[in-house]
Amino acid sequence: MQHDPDVPDLTHDKNDWLLALILDEIRKSKKVSDPASLDKVAQGIAQTTANLYAELILKYLESNLEHIVDKRRIDARHFEERLLQRWKKPIDLLEVFIQMCYEAGKEFNNEYRSTAAKTHDYVFDVLTKLHARGCQISYEILSLLKAGLADGAYARWRTLHEIAAIAYFIEVQGQEVAKRYLKYETVETYRESLEYQEHCRELGYEPPTEKELVATKARYNDVLKTYGTDFGKPYGWIPESALKRRTFAQIEKAVRLDKLRPYYLMACHNVHSGPKGIKFRLGLLKGGPQESMLLAGPSNYGLADPGQAATISLNQITTCLLSTRTTLERLSIMKAMQKLVEQINPAFAEVQLQMEKEEDSRNGDYS
Repeated sequence: MQHDPDVPDLTHDKNDWLLALILDEIRKSKKVSDPASLDKVAQGIAQTTANLYAELILKYLESNLEHIVDKRRIDARHFEERLLQRWKKPIDLLEVFIQMCYEAGKEFNNEYRSTAAKTHDYVFDVLTKLHARGCQISYEILSLLKAGLADGAYARWRTLHEIAAIAYFIEVQGQEVAKRYLKYETVETYRESLEYQEHCRELGYEPPTEKELVATKARYNDVLKTYGTDFGKPYGWIPESALKRRTFAQIEKAVRLDKLRPYYLMACHNVHSGPKGIKFRLGLLKGGPQESMLLAGPSNYGLADPGQAATISLNQITTCLLSTRTTLERLSIMKAMQKLVEQINPAFAEVQLQMEKEEDSRNGDYS
């Protein structure tokens, strides 16, 4: 029997009690005796029933919305309170560290922004913007850690590490590469416009106007005219004289951050949908009863790696920025930051090690 490919075949799941009940009633009525016809009738009835049942489910959810949400939030709050009791020291230190980096970057930007704009200081523009984004991502990581979402925090650290590598690379390469980096936004916008054109109608959106298309293409052609057709390639903002192979791995190597590549690759599993990503979860303690669980929510285990990694990368990004205009005060701030890093990372490791030691007595239950 053939049916609409968008409609699932509902007649073969022996555990489908609702469909089994419908089929049983049809058989009892003896109105349909032919098995093929029974399948066809069942499909029709099942689709109608599913629509009605869906409406009932939605009505139930709407009428109980406040109760469901309140219970979920109360449970989450209690979980997060227990998590913070255990991880309080490293999380508090990390929060202070992020705020310290934020304030240092804010003061730096406020002091030099006007002069940098007048002198077309592209390095300043790139580094301050990368630092601002790094602070924002660090706050995201902090929120994820407080919520017990270690794998999500690690995924966000991946971007933080990329920002650190790009910041160091541009700081070393200087004004021309910083300018090329900023101009490369035109290439990214052009690529995005092509993808949007191809899929916008299918998504129910209006296509770009002819005027918008012409303007986007003109800006794209202008930067290629200035920097060459090679500029339109991935990482085209990097001159071949700076890197022969223009990949992120080579950027890491150029600024000596490739030692973190194993951690970066591990974090990639939390971004992509490969098999390692569905099997390896930071929130599950390895070697214990938890390891075979399917982690579908928060856990208060596994915060050490993303917490430590975020601390290291934000320290790198902030140091890279402040060191471009070093004063005695900023040198003191950078040294204080480093001392905080040396407190935060062992504090994260200590809590995680303690949890691992408690595994036997707790039977792997970290709720």
